[in-house]
Amino acid sequence: MRTDNRIMKIVRRISLALVAILVLAVAGALSYRAWWQHRIANALRITSPNGIDEAKFIRIDGTDQWITIRGENKANPIILFLHGGPSEANSPFASLYRPFEKDYVFVQWDQPGAGKTYIKAGRHQPKFTLESMAADGIAVVEYLHSELPGPKIILIGQDWGGLLGLQMIRQRPDLFAAFVGTGQIVSLFAQQEKQFEYTRSRAAARHDEKVLASLSQMGPPPYRSLEDYRRFGEYFEPVKPQEDLACEGRLTDLLAVTPSLSITDVYYWIKALRSGEELLNPTLMREDLLKTGGVFSVPIFFIQGGDDVITPTSLVAEYVSEIQAPVKNLTIVPGAAHFVMWMRPAEFLGSLREDMRSTTAEH
Repeated sequence: MRTDNRIMKIVRRISLALVAILVLAVAGALSYRAWWQHRIANALRITSPNGIDEAKFIRIDGTDQWITIRGENKANPIILFLHGGPSEANSPFASLYRPFEKDYVFVQWDQPGAGKTYIKAGRHQPKFTLESMAADGIAVVEYLHSELPGPKIILIGQDWGGLLGLQMIRQRPDLFAAFVGTGQIVSLFAQQEKQFEYTRSRAAARHDEKVLASLSQMGPPPYRSLEDYRRFGEYFEPVKPQEDLACEGRLTDLLAVTPSLSITDVYYWIKALRSGEELLNPTLMREDLLKTGGVFSVPIFFIQGGDDVITPTSLVAEYVSEIQAPVKNLTIVPGAAHFVMWMRPAEFLGSLREDMRSTTAEH
């Protein structure tokens, strides 16, 4: 009996010690997070006399939608950035866009089903389509025109945001100075084929018979269900360009310490990713810009990484050759991948300025 009591005491002491260690580890992690949040908030502070730094919900079609407006001079040209994902709100990654805020007022919008807009809606998530999202985006633009003195808005769409942006441009060209697509989705089915060949060639180069056998068993695309595409992604994701893998790691780090989200918010921000992808997957499967082409009355530009295998640049080049616009151009940044806007901001901004100068020369 004494031996049993002694063992129980030892177990209790060990349990208490483990709990204490866990509590200290959590406290340390939270303190470290708070330190990083404070440091990032200081780095993001805008102190110029005519600067602007606003973060708020605005009411659109009966829902509260989150926007941030930042820039060193509120009289500068306005960029509205449309995030990709389709539910990967970029407002937590404000530090990535700091280089843009010197010459532009940079506006981010957490689209329905994403970021703080998703968190605010809670259980009352709206049903949305490409058309409804475009209508909401146009409402954001109209709000910005009413609040800011700048000229017509430059619309930048990344990945899914490029599809959304082109839809907005078609509906209300009068509101925009230009459209700029980057990491542009053109055709999900066509990009699947290129991704499959890329993944198979990488596996062959490594003599990875296991992956080659799995790809053979899956068969080539098109993968018409999100589940099949995700299963293929298990082989595609690890072999993406190192720049993309490094960027994804950077985004994960920034999300963990962003000053704009609580720990609970981070959980729901991540939850929104899967929810939005599942809801908009039928839309993504339907859209094929190569079949629709288009005539635009607004200048159309694309800035792509030369090594983009997520949204292959060859498909963007094919699309550019088919559209008509007052001015159109594709700039390819050599060696860059899907996230060229974040990983090569100086080159992206240089291309953006050159594109905007070309619109002035035309007029």
